[in-house]
Amino acid sequence: MKSTVLACIAALTLFAIMGISDARAGDTFKVLHEFGLGNDGWTPESGLVLDNAGNLYGTTTAGGTGCSSNPGCGIVFELTPNANGSWTEGILHNFTGTDGAHPYAAPVFDSRGNLYGTTHGDGVNNQGTVFELSADSSGTWNALLLHSFTGGWDGAYPYGGVSFDSSGRVYGTTSSAGTYNDGVTFNVTGQAIGGEIVLHTFAGGSDGIGPTSTLISDASGNLYGTTYSGGSNGAGTIFKVSPNRHSPGWAQTLLYTFRTTQFGSGVDGANPYAGLVLDASGNLYGTTLFGGSAGGGTVFKVSPNADGSWTESIIYAFQGALDGNTPYGSLVFDAAGNLYGTTAGGGPRGYGTVFKLTPSLSGQWTETILYGFSGGVDGGWPGGGVILDKAGNLYGTAAIGGYQGLQNAGVVFEITP
Repeated sequence: MKSTVLACIAALTLFAIMGISDARAGDTFKVLHEFGLGNDGWTPESGLVLDNAGNLYGTTTAGGTGCSSNPGCGIVFELTPNANGSWTEGILHNFTGTDGAHPYAAPVFDSRGNLYGTTHGDGVNNQGTVFELSADSSGTWNALLLHSFTGGWDGAYPYGGVSFDSSGRVYGTTSSAGTYNDGVTFNVTGQAIGGEIVLHTFAGGSDGIGPTSTLISDASGNLYGTTYSGGSNGAGTIFKVSPNRHSPGWAQTLLYTFRTTQFGSGVDGANPYAGLVLDASGNLYGTTLFGGSAGGGTVFKVSPNADGSWTESIIYAFQGALDGNTPYGSLVFDAAGNLYGTTAGGGPRGYGTVFKLTPSLSGQWTETILYGFSGGVDGGWPGGGVILDKAGNLYGTAAIGGYQGLQNAGVVFEITP
């Protein structure tokens, strides 16, 4: 799946128009760290997470010293700000293969300061893992393998990360395996065989195929996510998984199935890769890699109705050139209700963008390009989305570039408004 998407990004990039300003006036773009020197990791495809002290945490899909494969099994890293404005990288964990390899999603903190995440590959059964990292009194981070997927009923190859509900339970998705080999949603717990409970097994039909998203939860304990494909047109779905009120187990509800032909253009979007974000009114927002009026992907909203149905609307359709294409990552709201995200392709210099969507009183949304990547020292293909700190600064990763393009191992960046 990953190679197919990257090939589409490369094709769409050919249509990008070059030579236009890469940043909005007043915004400052800064590379905080360039990967590829030594063994500090290669190819960060995840987003980031911020702790209360202002440190950034993320993963790289390759690199590190933990395994003999070339170019390595990946790492979990920390970036710490210094008084002079520079940042220092620390490696919290080098994946060895046995404990997993190739993490595609950002780690997440629990209430005690431990980090949780997934790896797409390796583990005991070579099908991916769920892991926990905890720091001891000396500041050393130690890894605990919570689950190693078997490729059977329990799923395989998670792309998305894990999330917590209000009670601290850990949830996630796998992109394949399960009873019908189309992926599962799961809960990791020490009380089940193998440390995992399957909440829903995707059956390859109307309920969707291949969830790659990180789940989110609401105050009632319902979980929401997307599937990359499946549904009535093969273009993906939006779903809810809810605990049964009067019996054990969970039930899945299909909220929306995308109507656009897979990888095509049309009224709505196609192929949602990332997870969703929830607003205070219970509306869900997300992105699709393809579809929309020009086929460059969309930002969508789905809203609950009084009768229990949901209505989808496209709040922005990417045109595939100056405004970007293939929005790979999740979105984030600021306090004013603006949405921020990234596109992995397109933009003024052809290697992706950081964008802002601003709502108007009439309900229309306006896109502003905050930065357009060149694929060189500033990076390119920023697939992981962005996060915001309390001051409104944006942070993210780009999968390629850095060091004048010589290492091409990716960067961590900051945009200061």
